[in-house]
Amino acid sequence: MAQFFLRTKRETGESPLYTKIRRNGMQMYICTGIRVDIQEWNKAQKSLAAMRRYENTEEGAKVHDLQMKATKTIDTLYAENKINTKEDKAIIEQALSTIVNGTVEEIQQVAKVATARSRTTVLGFFDYFYAGISDGSIRHGNNSDYSPGTVVVWKAFGENLKEYCKKDIPFDDIDKPFADRFTLYLLKQGYMSNTINKKVSCFRKLCNLAAMEGYNKNAVSLRVWKDKAVKEIDKRAEIYLTDEEIDAMYALELTGDNEIVRDIFLLGYFSCQRYSDYCKLREENFITYNKSGLITLTQKKTKKKVEVPIFDDRVYELCEKYHYDFPEIDVQKMNLKIKAVGYELSKTVPSFREKYVTVLTTVEKRSENTYEKLLEKKNKGIKFTENERKWFHKLDKWAKIRNGSPLFERNKHGEVVRAKYELICSHTARRSGTTNLYKLGVLSDLELRSITGHESQKNFEGYIRIGISEQALRVGDKIKAAIGAKKQVDK
Repeated sequence: MAQFFLRTKRETGESPLYTKIRRNGMQMYICTGIRVDIQEWNKAQKSLAAMRRYENTEEGAKVHDLQMKATKTIDTLYAENKINTKEDKAIIEQALSTIVNGTVEEIQQVAKVATARSRTTVLGFFDYFYAGISDGSIRHGNNSDYSPGTVVVWKAFGENLKEYCKKDIPFDDIDKPFADRFTLYLLKQGYMSNTINKKVSCFRKLCNLAAMEGYNKNAVSLRVWKDKAVKEIDKRAEIYLTDEEIDAMYALELTGDNEIVRDIFLLGYFSCQRYSDYCKLREENFITYNKSGLITLTQKKTKKKVEVPIFDDRVYELCEKYHYDFPEIDVQKMNLKIKAVGYELSKTVPSFREKYVTVLTTVEKRSENTYEKLLEKKNKGIKFTENERKWFHKLDKWAKIRNGSPLFERNKHGEVVRAKYELICSHTARRSGTTNLYKLGVLSDLELRSITGHESQKNFEGYIRIGISEQALRVGDKIKAAIGAKKQVDK
């Protein structure tokens, strides 16, 4: 709230009215441009009743009106994060001047100047951009809204950005050393390489968007962010389920949530779609064209329309089971329950017990470090705090399930290993369906991409989970078949 006072020792005549502004530890004294009668003003400051009498006079009413406008202007500038440093004093003075002397157009122009100035800084532009994607006023280039998941990613990035920057900085300060320090900061936070690259991608996009809108004039900032800030050497293992494993999953006797989750997962497998799409398939998505069944939908992420041929009658069996109205299950519950389904399968299907080298998530790393510190504390006989006791009980129970410390199983090389069923998630359905269709060898990549909706070949290839040896055998079989066909022709 702005405070108003006089900066004169005189007791008569006129004097300009000043305001004192405090924010973030700084203090500014600014002339409002409003002139008042010194004697009348001093009388009005003695009591609330005296101030009310003053405001009922012609001069007092005018001064009060200007005070209210000045206060509202200052509060608005602060609320919109347009005033952060002492250098912004000129913006406040100009705004107050227009209130006293300017036209409506001039006042609007001051607001525009303040807005433009705030967006030339990293945090200022981020706040503007994040507010826009949150309320829908800023959209993708294809005129689609940012998905809730993407908004969450940007929110998390913003928290990192504000923690790292401490105070707002202009885009002009972004250079290669700055980019390297930000990457190092993320590494020290314990994030996985994939997460780090996503956050760096956000920073790169922020710089580019600000440049496109004319707020970022620093060309260097557009070149310092590499496609991959760190190599994805710690990427989590991405498995797929074979046709035989899918058959076993379909035949498994289940009840309750596990049954529902299994059925929704299988629908994702047969459709080769993302969870955000296959979990929402309803009767209207199933059509018949030239006596053939199709699943038609517009992908939520890309807004691309795809049509998937129904090549397995089990799709209809699944849909009719729920009358084409599958229960809604959030993705977190889906990922938890599908692992439970995998565990049940592991009791009878050995391949679900096979171990894969993988990595720990950021949360898992922190849990393991916490457990090891608490275990050391216990061994030394140091008493736990109540919070430490609760955490140790929880983590120790987890460790015993996994046969001791550390919390996660490792091979002889010290690498984290997990059973296949532990690596199944909602996205495994799409990856498995895509891989198994690819292995049939009857569809071109372009034909398969028309089903999956992948725009680029690079992204598509990332879904094919076939090893080098298996791929080599496939190529060898094709060569042998071609040679055999040629020999037949030559005869």
